[in-house]
Amino acid sequence: MAGSICLFSGMQRSGKTFLATVIATYYNKKFNIPVYTNMDVEDFIKISFLSQLPVNKAPKILLLDELHFYLNSRNFKSQADFIYFLNTICKRNIFLLGTCIHPDMIDKNLRIQLNYFVLCKSDNNNLHYKIFDVQGQTQKLLSFKKDADLFSYTNYDTSEIPLTFRFDIDNYIKLNENKKYFS
Repeated sequence: MAGSICLFSGMQRSGKTFLATVIATYYNKKFNIPVYTNMDVEDFIKISFLSQLPVNKAPKILLLDELHFYLNSRNFKSQADFIYFLNTICKRNIFLLGTCIHPDMIDKNLRIQLNYFVLCKSDNNNLHYKIFDVQGQTQKLLSFKKDADLFSYTNYDTSEIPLTFRFDIDNYIKLNENKKYFS
């Protein structure tokens, strides 16, 4: 999955952060892939800056809750810098998982590079997901019953507001261009 982008979209309390966290936890536990995030989750590495992400070729997960606050082109000094980050996702083996309320809140440059798009919906008893494999042009429907067993797969406070995350793109670019940081 490294080098892929997955966007989870839905209204508040629709289960987008839940599923993104379950997927990140699976890869972390099964394959020992580190997860860098703006959330307070046990066994994940909490970061506040993009430049805190290791600049190497080892697989890693970047899980950003409320992605629309950070990957909206209006937050970047120039479109070229934003595209620079998107083009390094594959080269740095990053599996980017992001949540947002609506995909239109995310810059088009990210949306056109999506590998997976997940529509999330919730009712009183279930979480519902419509997963689109954008590249493969397929889709799958999943539903999970809301119960204690389901929520045992994650360990985060659903009422917590994620950390402020800063795309310090200038520092990220400098780290990427300085070959001594590569491993």
